[in-house]
Amino acid sequence: MAETAGLVIGAVSLSTLFTSCVDCFEYVQLGRNFGKDYQRSLLKLDIAKLRLSRWADVVDESRNQYRASVGTSAEAEKVKEILGEIVACFADAEKVSQRFKSKSSSTELQVYDVNTDLEPSLRTMHDKMRDLALKRQCRSTVRQKTAWALYEKKHFDRLISDVVELVDGLTQLFPATQQRQSELVVEEVREIESQPAFAELETAAEGIDTLLASSIQQALAAQGSHNFTKNTATDEANAQYGDEYARGAQHAGSGHTFNENMASGKAKAQYGNRYL
Repeated sequence: MAETAGLVIGAVSLSTLFTSCVDCFEYVQLGRNFGKDYQRSLLKLDIAKLRLSRWADVVDESRNQYRASVGTSAEAEKVKEILGEIVACFADAEKVSQRFKSKSSSTELQVYDVNTDLEPSLRTMHDKMRDLALKRQCRSTVRQKTAWALYEKKHFDRLISDVVELVDGLTQLFPATQQRQSELVVEEVREIESQPAFAELETAAEGIDTLLASSIQQALAAQGSHNFTKNTATDEANAQYGDEYARGAQHAGSGHTFNENMASGKAKAQYGNRYL
């Protein structure tokens, strides 16, 4: 596995610490008390993790063509401190979870299952974003550990807020990486913009990942300002989201809202305008 971040900074232990940070996101479950906020909260967690992996990808020395001028001992210590604080945020949240469990009924301790409770389109998006983050570490799985749950949204919001603030600190520590991070965001959007739940990411990214939110806005505008919500494709269905242009055709139509459409079997569906 490539030693993400550690090679540039010059401290081998940072690679292990970064891996621990990313793995922390994987162990969090959300309680059923979240209700309608569950799906968006899960997306927020995915976005924060993807943003952290993007930062590490940029400062990975193995990508020499985009190498940033970093590597002083002071920078190494600061990165180690911030990564340690991210791990500590999750540890503190887990302690809150344990205290809640000790004084709550079994009904209050029920949690959502990503495999069965997440809408199919959002499950696909969740899996795609997870894969993107892990791919940057040259791995496909995380270390096995018992999952734990946050049962109250206020504790989740605090965790996300603290983690985002710390990731802000990492990106601000190396301002020379901003341009490359912007380029990676565009690549991420290209990977996920065909997903039915793509438009829902824009709202979830607000306040967490401004680069991603901005790139999604631009991609949606390029799709003819269409809005896609809760559309699903199952079985072998082929669903295309956005406008289709013949060679030389010009944009001449307005945007539309596509809500809760389902394509199944071997159906072919296009949600958008065709310019021939």
